[in-house]
Amino acid sequence: MMELPMLPLPDLMAAKKTPAKNAVAKKAPARKDLSTAAKVVHAKPQREYAPLVDLDQFSEEQLAELMVAAGDAPNRKTYFDFSEEAPYTRAGKKVHLEVGRGSQMFDYRDAKGRRIERTMVTLPPKLREQIQGATGEQDPVVTTALIALASWACQELKKSKRRLVVTTATDDLDPVRRQVRKAIVGRQRKER
Repeated sequence: MMELPMLPLPDLMAAKKTPAKNAVAKKAPARKDLSTAAKVVHAKPQREYAPLVDLDQFSEEQLAELMVAAGDAPNRKTYFDFSEEAPYTRAGKKVHLEVGRGSQMFDYRDAKGRRIERTMVTLPPKLREQIQGATGEQDPVVTTALIALASWACQELKKSKRRLVVTTATDDLDPVRRQVRKAIVGRQRKER
C-alpha cells in the first residue's frame, strides 16, 4: 500500500483579519433628519379655491331661481331633456335607455348650505310635480310611482323599439348657478 503524503490543511484562522493597533474604528453613517420630510408628508394640503361670487349681489328672487336646476325652470314641462332615437346594440343587448355620463342630479341646497329636496334618491321638484299630475294626488307615494313608471317605461321602450336619450337641461344661467352653489357651500364651511 502506498502512502500518500500528508498535505497541510489551510489555516482557517488565518482568514480572519486582525485590526491593526493604530486603526480607527469606522463611524456608523449619520442618521438623516426626517423631520422636514415628515412635516411635508403629514401636512394638510393647502387648497386654493377660486374666488367665490358675492351672493349679496342677487335679489332674493334671483337667488331662488339660481338655487334650483335648469330643469326646474317654470316654463319647462320636464326636468330632463329627452329625445327618441333608434335603439342600438351594445355587447349583444339592445339599448333602449341611455342616460349620459353628464346627466347628473342637481345638488339642492338652502341659503345656509344645507342639503334639501333629499330622500334616498334626489327627487327634483319638477319631477314631483309631474308625478302629482300623473297620479292626480297632492302627496303620492313617490317611490312606488317612480318604480312603476320606470318599469312601464322600460317595457314601452322595448316594445316600441325606440331608444330614449337623456341629457341634462342647460340654460344660459348654468355657469352662474355653479358659482352660486360653490359660494353657498364655501360660506357654510367658513361658518363651521
